[in-house]
Amino acid sequence: MATSSIAETVSLYSNLEDAGSLSASRVRCLLPVLTDTSRYTIMSALRFLNDVVKPWDELNALLAKRLALQPDLSDVTRLAGSLAVAIRHQVDTLGLKDSEVNAECFEHRVILDTADFWKHGSLRNPDRNNRFSTEAFFEYENGKGFSFLRNALFVEHASLGKKDFLSMSLAAIYYWINKQGFNINWQASVRENPTEFHEEAFLYFESEKCISMSQLRLGFFSRKTNGSLERIDPTEVRFAVYSQPQV
Repeated sequence: MATSSIAETVSLYSNLEDAGSLSASRVRCLLPVLTDTSRYTIMSALRFLNDVVKPWDELNALLAKRLALQPDLSDVTRLAGSLAVAIRHQVDTLGLKDSEVNAECFEHRVILDTADFWKHGSLRNPDRNNRFSTEAFFEYENGKGFSFLRNALFVEHASLGKKDFLSMSLAAIYYWINKQGFNINWQASVRENPTEFHEEAFLYFESEKCISMSQLRLGFFSRKTNGSLERIDPTEVRFAVYSQPQV
């Protein structure tokens, strides 16, 4: 009986429309014909997909929704905190020291501090302290109005500055995929919604996604001729928050 390759098993993720529908029966039928080493490697890769890759995709999708979010308390921050912890503890799988990995991957250093602060609160070294904050991004064009781009999630770090969590975590994930030798066919990028201008900038509030909201943050951008976005401060902004319409 021919043995199935690690690449075959791991690539199942990219061949399914729904990342969450990885076939348990398909995986079980592969494992018995593998060596103990191969089985361990596959299970490590599958755990990485389940605990790191899939949650990143889910967070990316959630941030692309037109939602009003309390900057520091929502499903977004909850998912991001758990994801940061899962990435941070990849050092344990290879028995590496944080200092070694930080020297090789700056993004992991940001995620490490994010995870430790999320778990423990204020850290012994205050330069490592940080907090999450979300900000709703809109493109603005005079005469057309406002187009929702996405919600951005930032890590406001005491010494490293303000970093985009999705970008930092994505780079750290790719680092660990390569470091652990996983043959994972996964290509990801931060989502940005198609252009759709409205007279006002607006968001929807869903209590299921944000249990309490007393404030939110907005960011406005203009698009240059080369397609890049430049942060601006419009002279006038029409903004509203609505209840999520019933489907």
